[in-house]
Amino acid sequence: MKKINTIALVAPSGKLKNLDEINKKISILEKRFKIKKYYDENASYFYLSDSDENRARYFERAFLDDEVDLVLSVRGGYGAIRMVDKINYDLIKKTSKYYLASSDGTILLASLFKNTKIKTFHGLMVSNGFVENLDKNIEIIENDIFNIDLKPIKKGKLKGILWGGNLSSLVSLFSDEQFIPNDDIVLFLEDLAEPLYKIDKMLYEIYRNKKLKAKIKGIIFGDFYLASDEIMPILEQYSDLFNVPCYISDNITHKINNITIPFGKYIDL
Repeated sequence: MKKINTIALVAPSGKLKNLDEINKKISILEKRFKIKKYYDENASYFYLSDSDENRARYFERAFLDDEVDLVLSVRGGYGAIRMVDKINYDLIKKTSKYYLASSDGTILLASLFKNTKIKTFHGLMVSNGFVENLDKNIEIIENDIFNIDLKPIKKGKLKGILWGGNLSSLVSLFSDEQFIPNDDIVLFLEDLAEPLYKIDKMLYEIYRNKKLKAKIKGIIFGDFYLASDEIMPILEQYSDLFNVPCYISDNITHKINNITIPFGKYIDL
């Protein structure tokens, strides 16, 4: 695995807010890495960081920069679904970059995995924790590490590729089955501030998706920002419905204790 010396920052989703705070974090990164910005921090388009076309072109250019080792999203929000079909994956698949994102970036992780097979990671971004856990994040990316505490709901072997991320973002991809992987998967899921009935609805959408359900050989439920006595009965019910090994981890979350996960890594635990 190659070392990270140059990082390209991209903003493929929501409008950049709290720029002073973001730029402070970028300054910390600049003490250790060469940083290149592939976005216009003064641009905006409705609640997005830029137009769909501009975000897609910036995204491509970050990967085409020969100097760049890691492409890192500044923040999530919303917007990746609007540009995902505008990306030229044939250009990106010829590169050997790392990419890290989460939240809305889950859409890009799934899309890049299916269309390019470059090495991607689900983890906190510049705006919400990458810098605060910098040494650990770099170690995980450079060495392709998966090491996370798991608590069992339904015990069994977790065997497949790690695939998943933000629940609501994944469900938004279901209009097109091209994003569903060919391999058996260990599905990992989290979400932020969705009410219980929406979590239930989205989990059932996964259960009803026959093509995806057939690939699921294990599930890791992350943090849904709900009290344990509220969320656990639902997770236990879906563990029975899917009838695969199911575990819980508090370290798949939007919070600072999130652990970066190698998206697409094969595990046999």
